[in-house]
Amino acid sequence: MLNILIFAVIVTSIVIISARYKRMDSAQQRKSLWRLGTGIFLGLLIVLVVTGRMHWIGAAIGALLPFLRVGFNLLMQALPLWLKHKQEKPQEQTTPPPSSGAMNLVEAQEILGLTGDLNKGEITQEMVQDAHRRLIQKLHPDRGGNDYLAAKINQARDLLINKLNAK
Repeated sequence: MLNILIFAVIVTSIVIISARYKRMDSAQQRKSLWRLGTGIFLGLLIVLVVTGRMHWIGAAIGALLPFLRVGFNLLMQALPLWLKHKQEKPQEQTTPPPSSGAMNLVEAQEILGLTGDLNKGEITQEMVQDAHRRLIQKLHPDRGGNDYLAAKINQARDLLINKLNAK
């Protein structure tokens, strides 16, 4: 009796699905076929695991296979955009602009973004190191900055540290 009921449900489902399928346009038909195929594949994997004919790890790997199609399509769409972005990246300036000579203490404080009087002890060595670390992380040549900016930041730090140590 149970077999007849299962057979009736399957036949009824097939009739309903085929009637809906005939009313769809070609893009919707293709999409629904992929969904149906994926559903049947996943259902078969579940049946194999439940009956002990397949290990659950194999079923998990098999369940990921339909999603590879989506991932591949996304990769193929993103790859041209990424390559275009890489080609359009401007060349960074490697030669420093002309400088006006040696850096002074005020310029060094401005570069590091420090305010206060160095002679009165309002600026500490820790403040200089923290400001240097924060800036160099943003402007290091390995992170999109250039050699000139990194050199200026390092020069400002060295000048301020030397002045603090000389006191």
